[in-house]
Amino acid sequence: MKKGLNFVVTLAVCVVFAGSALATNGMNMIGYSVRSSGMSGADAAADGSFAGVAGNPATMGKLADRGMAIGISLLMPKLNVSNEAMGLDLDGEDQIFPLPYLAYTQRLGSDSPWILGFEAYAQGGMGVEFKNFPTGATTSDKISSNVMFMRFTTAASYQVNEALTLGLAAIGGYAKMDFAMFPESPGGMDVTDLTDIGFAGRFGMQYKVCDRMTLGAVYTSESSLDLSGGNAAIQTGGENAWDYTAVMENFAWPQEAEFGIALQPTSKLLIAVDTKWINWSSTMDVVSLVVGDGTLPPFSDGQGGSTDTMPFQMKWEDQMVYALGIEYAINEMNTVRAGFNYGKSPVPDNYLSPLFPAIVEKHVTLGYGLDLGNLGFDLAYELGLENTQTNNNDNAMVNPFGPGITVSHSQNTIHFETAYSF
Repeated sequence: MKKGLNFVVTLAVCVVFAGSALATNGMNMIGYSVRSSGMSGADAAADGSFAGVAGNPATMGKLADRGMAIGISLLMPKLNVSNEAMGLDLDGEDQIFPLPYLAYTQRLGSDSPWILGFEAYAQGGMGVEFKNFPTGATTSDKISSNVMFMRFTTAASYQVNEALTLGLAAIGGYAKMDFAMFPESPGGMDVTDLTDIGFAGRFGMQYKVCDRMTLGAVYTSESSLDLSGGNAAIQTGGENAWDYTAVMENFAWPQEAEFGIALQPTSKLLIAVDTKWINWSSTMDVVSLVVGDGTLPPFSDGQGGSTDTMPFQMKWEDQMVYALGIEYAINEMNTVRAGFNYGKSPVPDNYLSPLFPAIVEKHVTLGYGLDLGNLGFDLAYELGLENTQTNNNDNAMVNPFGPGITVSHSQNTIHFETAYSF
């Protein structure tokens, strides 16, 4: 028992300190288990297994009474930033973000209507690094960002009757942000160790209309995150930099509402369709970096004065996400999956920034499951098709990278999971 507890704690620590994910649906991963990812995130109505706690809590544990799943995702973004007027054409650094997760569910008795579950997973984030970004005619420096949000969810579901199941979850989230804008150049900055813990709730339901049709719905509340405790090193020239305390205000993870339908035309074929609303406009509007403990306010206020606050004009829009997933059981051991996920970029062109390029819109997914009785393995591949946006805003306070800045973004993600029921 002690060894098992130590293993769970160790894996949870690994999850907390994993690298951030470069965003898919805005800053969200499209799915939070390998099966869900293989079906493009269409999981609101489909019966779930151990790794269903992060989705609709009413669906968790329906495929096995008790067990655990351990998985990892490797997210590999590809980025390019260009500006024809500047002669800029720069690829982002190759990066691999490891995203482990742990899940456990248990029915409270063989005939009990109650199922309890726990899951630790990467909700999402952003991360970029561009080296040799021109700062003027003859000099260059880097820009980078790293935003991660890890969630720990405890959930319970109750089967009211043969048709209706309700689920409720309490969510604790840990967020961390670092970013740099020309940190070795005069006026540049390197901001590190902004962190906070936020909380949210989730409510879900699943309703079996008949043997071949199931409905699902889930709502997740907003999680406020005032990132604090950070350090901002503001470059003054040469090797000198003023150190300030740093706080990021008005940053939060948005509320969501999702509805899904799962159809079972045959015993071997499952078709799932989901629609999700993500309320980015209420959480990613104007995010402000506020610094203190310095001798002078380091930022321009745009009117010839100085201020201790730097606003990031994000102005993200709400996002509607549509997911179609298909699962086909070849036989008792082998299952294949496929899906397509679409969500229009929440980033308006006139507020696009290479620091936060969460613009991928289309995802194509494939998955495979191997069932060996009590032991199972799942694989999934996720291709985020390239999307390109251009910011022609000539307001330097909103677009410091200049009009004509263009960002292209695509992704490859590999997911692996092993699950054990007992």
